[in-house]
Amino acid sequence: MGVDIFFVISGFLISKIIHSKIQKNTFSLLGFYIDRIKRIVPAYYCMLIICWLLFLFVFVPSDLGKYKLGYFWTFLFNSNHHFANVDDYFGALSNENPLLHTWTLAVEMQFYLFLPLILLVIRNLRTLLITLYITSIIIIGWSTMEIYNANKASMYFSLVSRSSEFFIGVIAAFSKIENKSWVKNHSNYLSGFGLLILIVSAIVFNEASPFPGILALVVCIGAVLILISQDSKINHYISNKYLSYLGEISYSVYLWHWPIMAFYRYYTQSYEFSFIEIVSILLATMIASLLSYYLIERPLRSKERLRFYLPFSFMIVLNVLMVFFTSQVKLRVSNIPSIYIFPSFGLNSHAGGFKEVEVYGGKNEIGKRILFVGDSHALTLKPFVDTIGKKNGFSFRTLTNNVYPTIPFIDPSSIEDKGRRKIQEKLNPIISREFKMADIIIISFYSKEADRWAVAVNKMINNLKPNQRVLLLSDYPTLDKNPVRSNKDFIKDQSRNIKYTIQFNQMPPSILNNFSARENVKFVDFSKNKSFFNDAPFHNDTLMYYDNAHLNVFGSLKYAEKNELKFMEGLNWAIK
Repeated sequence: MGVDIFFVISGFLISKIIHSKIQKNTFSLLGFYIDRIKRIVPAYYCMLIICWLLFLFVFVPSDLGKYKLGYFWTFLFNSNHHFANVDDYFGALSNENPLLHTWTLAVEMQFYLFLPLILLVIRNLRTLLITLYITSIIIIGWSTMEIYNANKASMYFSLVSRSSEFFIGVIAAFSKIENKSWVKNHSNYLSGFGLLILIVSAIVFNEASPFPGILALVVCIGAVLILISQDSKINHYISNKYLSYLGEISYSVYLWHWPIMAFYRYYTQSYEFSFIEIVSILLATMIASLLSYYLIERPLRSKERLRFYLPFSFMIVLNVLMVFFTSQVKLRVSNIPSIYIFPSFGLNSHAGGFKEVEVYGGKNEIGKRILFVGDSHALTLKPFVDTIGKKNGFSFRTLTNNVYPTIPFIDPSSIEDKGRRKIQEKLNPIISREFKMADIIIISFYSKEADRWAVAVNKMINNLKPNQRVLLLSDYPTLDKNPVRSNKDFIKDQSRNIKYTIQFNQMPPSILNNFSARENVKFVDFSKNKSFFNDAPFHNDTLMYYDNAHLNVFGSLKYAEKNELKFMEGLNWAIK
């Protein structure tokens, strides 16, 4: 809600400033953009530099790629579009992303690009108001419809969907409704009602609400009622010197409150704060905010020419250098070998990095063409099948994908993510060819989401040749937290005493029923050997997961030692 209120206030104030200068013929488009840069960017880029330094000490190397990608779009004030396609805003992964909050600033800067152009083009206030009214109604209707069509994340971060909130502030500014006698005479009632709307909204709305959409309009109306009631007691109260000072430093508070919480969450792997932690975080936020305000934001805002551009250019250069040097230093000083924290086997036949169908295992002594396919869980089991193949005289061909397993009949048009859709379109012809040529097909995928593939699996089974056999491997368990982040090493740190919850995900009936009813398919169940995971995510005090859901190479090889006999029992059935 704070975001929506801020957008309304921003539209209200900035449009008034621009319009006043246009009326006096003193408005300069370039000057406006430079003023916005001076006001916003230096403190912002300073925060990014400090976040890089904190990243060096807090984050683990396996999260470097995701952080760098998020930073790239954050640096360019386009993080709203990036984060719309990454994680749920209210999810655990987002809560530990120190740059997530920058999406609001990205939306604001993007709006500032075209707001003065609108005001320059449409000089007639009546025409402007009618245009903004109609546009806002269309945007609110469209965004509400998109939210109910399961596009909530894209609407939440979208400049277009949020523009209506800015426009409502602009409409309030140019309607001059605060000068109406009935508003002045009832200002206390109007502001009180506006405050009541905001309080009720704060209580009723939550992360599950279809927000922003039509619900954001409720919040915007509450904010407008307070804005236009300039003579009310509420406005008098919130204009006192203490709250005004908090407003003065609020930009710095905004910049620092989230990174401090996110880095702390990441380090502790805890998402709920105790009272002492809340007080400590508030104190750290205020200290960082005051330093940012008095050392960076306020001094540079008033500097002219070289006195501004030299330190500003230095910040830009330092940000760029941080990307290279900090990431290189992080990789070099890490005490965790990469094989424990990255997928590192069979990547040339996987997902977006696909180059060829790879062949692993030993010398093929069984005379059968074996194909191993699936999703990222199958990728982690390539060492598993490889080491068993070397011991038992068989080779196999393999290609895998992220999220969407490499089996036929998965329609790319059903994949919402454009990047994943392109990968699926690239892999589908290869998948089709490999399935036709294979004698034995081994499949592995994340069983918790396996219901999604039931139709495709059924079609695949129905289209098997008489001589083809299919083995479906049972899935391994997942964890409630990332052990690399928690343990900070690949050897178990006994002093941390970290508790992990292990979740054994069963293959759903929609999949198993297809296998139990056919003679040429078989489910290979490793669950009888679940004692292997008694000390997960460790095996003999050595890390065997590279995140909360995937075995690393070490874990895959140890898993093969435990389940080789069960696997070969299934393979021998397929060979006969």
